[in-house]
Amino acid sequence: MPTDPVIGIVGHGYAVPRPFGELPVAGTPQRFVDALVAAGTRPVVLPSRHAVELLDLVDGLVLTGGGDLDPAWYGGPAEMAREVDRERDVAEIELVKTAADLSIPLLGVCRGLQVLVVAFGGTLVSDLPHEIPFVGHPITAQPGSLVARLVGLERRTTALHRQAVSEPGGSWLATAWADDGIIEAVEWTAGGWPVLGVQWHPEHEWDTTGAAVFGWLREAAEDSRRSVGEKVAQEALRPL
Repeated sequence: MPTDPVIGIVGHGYAVPRPFGELPVAGTPQRFVDALVAAGTRPVVLPSRHAVELLDLVDGLVLTGGGDLDPAWYGGPAEMAREVDRERDVAEIELVKTAADLSIPLLGVCRGLQVLVVAFGGTLVSDLPHEIPFVGHPITAQPGSLVARLVGLERRTTALHRQAVSEPGGSWLATAWADDGIIEAVEWTAGGWPVLGVQWHPEHEWDTTGAAVFGWLREAAEDSRRSVGEKVAQEALRPL
């Protein structure tokens, strides 16, 4: 029987052109699936509108990239946002809060990092010139942070975003920055919840950051499942 942890990739809506018209689908980029398989996990796609109902099926979660968050969440200018999907925002923000309550390990990538921050009162900045695929840019991590342990103090990473964290709020600590000061990673300040947000795309750079970041999620999911199993066993041994 498989023992590798199950990781839910939070899927979102796409419109796929077909001969009969556009077909609405819920899916995720293939690179996330491939990265999670390579990391030794069993990925499943969770439709975002129903993901909260399916959390009992997974040991960890990934929030992927995508369009801009609605600036209404943090009082930003609406005209700066592109490809806004308010329904996706609502579903993912609810999911993040539920995952925090249940301490479900979570990795937020690009937009996923931004959702983590906005869900707990942080703010974003929009219309950034950070859409530089392939070449990317250098980042610097905070010594002693989780992200520094995973990818080192200095690294070159992909950049595929127009929004970024402006103020992370009291729930998050910024732990990596691009050379222009843009926040590239956040970590939870309260402890007890294994969660990491990265602004770059580790699924596109397996050899430099992907193996470490997705490997961290696998280990966190394994630890979480082990802890849940121990609690269940303890409950079973309690006298009636």
